Amino acid sequence: MIWDQGELKIVDNKWYEDGPLLPIEYARISTGGRLTLVIKPGWQNVTCLYAISEFKDLEEARTNLMEREGSPLHRIGYYNFLTDQVQIRQLNKPVIQNLMAWKGQRDIDAVIWTDLPPNFRDSRNLEFNLKNIGVILESLTRDEFVSAKKYIESTPEQVKTTLRSAIQQTVQLLEENKLN
Repeated sequence: MIWDQGELKIVDNKWYEDGPLLPIEYARISTGGRLTLVIKPGWQNVTCLYAISEFKDLEEARTNLMEREGSPLHRIGYYNFLTDQVQIRQLNKPVIQNLMAWKGQRDIDAVIWTDLPPNFRDSRNLEFNLKNIGVILESLTRDEFVSAKKYIESTPEQVKTTLRSAIQQTVQLLEENKLN
């Protein structure tokens, strides 16, 4: 989203690098076989990036993110620090503490995010591990591989997930076969 904001309306088109610490990993298989980042409790915390929505109303900001992501509104998580209202997938509830700790350092009323679940096992009936990530990447068509590679390469450098370096190496090894 950072490199392809689409219709996401953010103040000054600016992303900040001191976002909350969240357990993020390439644990979702999205459109075209791309490995995408999602919250995966139990994995390494990563400093996320964030932006300030142009919308002052929480529901308008959520709707804007929903439209950008093409996800239903119930998949746009939020924590309203003013009212203590929250919408989050049950499995992601442990990250609320991370959000509260992060908020303590900022004058922010609420935080929203795309709250899609990891789906590696469900979509391909494979355990989530590096070997099977390689299997998925190897199974992609040339165009799908190019899209998956772009997503991984476009992830901001500071987002150093547990598997990122190994996934990048796997992509490099497969690149010669896929793109020639």
